[in-house]
Amino acid sequence: MLVLYGPMQPPRPLDGVRVLDLSQIVAGPVCTRVLADLGADVIKVESRDGDLSRTVPPFVDGLGVLYAQLNAGKRSVCVDIRVPEGAELVARMAEQCDVLVENYRPGALAGRGLGYDALSARHPRLIYVSISGFGQDGPWATRRGHAPLLHAEAGTMEVAARLRDRDAVPEVHQHADLYSGFFAVSAVCAALFQRDRTSSGQHIDLSLAEALLYASDQAAIDLAGAGDQREFDTWTYPVVRLENGETVCLIGNPLRLFDRWMAALGADPPATAPSDDYQARAVIEHAASRFADAASLQAAVSEHGLVCSVVQSASAMLESDWAEDRAVLGLAAPGVQVVAAPWRSSSATIGLRGYAPPLGADTAPVLEELLGLGDDEIRALTSAGVVR
Repeated sequence: MLVLYGPMQPPRPLDGVRVLDLSQIVAGPVCTRVLADLGADVIKVESRDGDLSRTVPPFVDGLGVLYAQLNAGKRSVCVDIRVPEGAELVARMAEQCDVLVENYRPGALAGRGLGYDALSARHPRLIYVSISGFGQDGPWATRRGHAPLLHAEAGTMEVAARLRDRDAVPEVHQHADLYSGFFAVSAVCAALFQRDRTSSGQHIDLSLAEALLYASDQAAIDLAGAGDQREFDTWTYPVVRLENGETVCLIGNPLRLFDRWMAALGADPPATAPSDDYQARAVIEHAASRFADAASLQAAVSEHGLVCSVVQSASAMLESDWAEDRAVLGLAAPGVQVVAAPWRSSSATIGLRGYAPPLGADTAPVLEELLGLGDDEIRALTSAGVVR
């Protein structure tokens, strides 16, 4: 496995922790990618066809970029858990691991002898993380829980449409998956800390629905019966296209700051003062659109203590001097750049620890390392189609 840090660097926070990753697509893999960045040895168990994200374009030299982003720094073991021999191999591997992460349908792994009850009986210190749409129990446990479905049902799309007074549209980012994965990292670290004191593992039941609601900064406000006028109303900020084609966002409420915006833009206020955010925004956007470029607009508004920012792509920020100085980018595979871990430590090494693995690239060495299998045994399992 390629390691991207040198011997003179400090240790990683999760050095010595071994994670068995039975997850795929986004929610589970983003959790285990962070755990790998923190130093855990993440062993990704894939079916013979591999994680579905391997098939998602674009591709660089045959490797899916999304797969590389979510699975950098892991090892890949290809085992068919649909056959008893494969399921037993994974169970034996779990006995040698500290953490197991899965995002199968609730109950699916239990039917193969890989549920929490069966594995914790064999390994009481195991921390077993189950990520699902609506949780492991309750009336919705067996429902499909894809991120877009949750965005529709948990208010993510509705509140954006209502507060913007527009029709609802699908989200670009997989919020439910990403929040779930990041919360799972916190849960794993807390469980490892608790295990140090109690010597016991635990089952962590994490649902996409609850993660999405927990992360919403609008849910409690809606429950309290608040109207559409809210203090942190960032969706009302003016956005304007300038004469040179640049698009700029003016940071600040258009109605409460209306007089300051007018003065900053050198515009005369209208005869009738605007009565709501949207009227004020229209006036401000019209006044700002006469500026030639973002630099001149930024200079004008800064004199009045206001701020504006150019609307640009993530690539533009990632190609900036700031990103280079902070070493924001790393390699998940040859020719595949991804964002590295977003924090630094004065006493630990954190960040990409290797490339995303080819399917099954580590099957033989992992089976030898964890289970003590020899070449003949691995060849027999390969011939039988149990491993690849």
